[in-house]
Amino acid sequence: MTPVATIIITPRDRYTGLEECIDGVYHHTREPFQLWVLDLGYPPRVMEAVRKRLQHRPEARIFELGLRAPMDALREVQHLANTPAVVLLDNDSRVTESWLPPLLDAMHDGHAVVTPLILEREGVDRGAPLRNHLYTGELRVVEVEGTPYLIEHKHFRRTGVPEIPQERAATGTFELHCVLFQGDVFRSIELPSMVIREHLDISLQVAAMGRTMVVEPASVVHFDNLGTRMALPDMHYFFYRWAPGLTRASSRLFERRWGYNFYSEQSMYNWVVRRKAFLVSRWLGAPIGISNRATQVVKKLFCRDWDPLPDPEAASRPLLAGGVPSQRCHDLT
Repeated sequence: MTPVATIIITPRDRYTGLEECIDGVYHHTREPFQLWVLDLGYPPRVMEAVRKRLQHRPEARIFELGLRAPMDALREVQHLANTPAVVLLDNDSRVTESWLPPLLDAMHDGHAVVTPLILEREGVDRGAPLRNHLYTGELRVVEVEGTPYLIEHKHFRRTGVPEIPQERAATGTFELHCVLFQGDVFRSIELPSMVIREHLDISLQVAAMGRTMVVEPASVVHFDNLGTRMALPDMHYFFYRWAPGLTRASSRLFERRWGYNFYSEQSMYNWVVRRKAFLVSRWLGAPIGISNRATQVVKKLFCRDWDPLPDPEAASRPLLAGGVPSQRCHDLT
């Protein structure tokens, strides 16, 4: 049967979880698909297990690309994806039953980008049940002393599942935990060398095409919000992926391409410092509660946010209300 989608799995923050991610795709996907696994420096034992799982699967392919950021790896294979739809899936995300048909239906209705409802567990915070990570979102702009800054606003952020709307809705942003692209759109977008805000760069590109993006809550995906203890190779990848050199270069690249800084730029860097403290504590064997307390100590000692406005979101306005900003350059690195 002709595959309807190419599902491309990349590591997000860790290596652990790839096998479970692949198993979930095969268990919950009935439609014919291609499966591509991007090996970005996975430990040999992980890839050996994956190869055994996929050795009799002709639709599966492994790309050995070496240690690199996900966007750089995706740029290597972008032109090879020849199916009507392309799904980007992080290896710490888990698809659920009948996840793909609602996304394809929305694509067939003319939408260029379709995101499922993304749910997370509160493992990093309190170990509580599922809650919303992303339903819909939008880019907003706020001025500080005459300088405009962007804000990524997420609707229904961290609300409980019963409070999340169940209707398909337009969205101005998506995230890369799981997202479906109409194939021609995926092959035509630029994939800049970013490790933060890359999804927002692509969102602006899609808006500039005059194409639409929606969330389809009939499709649900879960992701592990770093509550699971990492193995040492996971730590290696996380510290590489979130290194200051890459995160700050990403901000400057976005600024060159679109002319904006983010209001939360310093907060993002501080998030990385706090998250590293949490992960090291967890790796040393500390329970979540103690790891959270250690993180708070690190926050007080080393993190100071730049937050000059008492309520920046209340002072902001929708970025696209005035039209899509002009793309200032097409640098990818």
